[in-house]
Amino acid sequence: VTSIWKMEDLVEHLVRWGIHPDKLITHRFPLDKADEAYTLMASGACGKVAVCQDEELK
Repeated sequence: VTSIWKMEDLVEHLVRWGIHPDKLITHRFPLDKADEAYTLMASGACGKVAVCQDEELK
């Protein structure tokens, strides 16, 4: 998570370091299961968790 004004720097770093954000996300949850996503994040038993709109999960 970052501020909009830092997005350009973020993208430049991702390109420079060869990091693709999709590979950082280990779990995806639909919005209606956000409670499960937060429980998993709080447990520390995961990498990056994304809460997505349903069409992003298809």
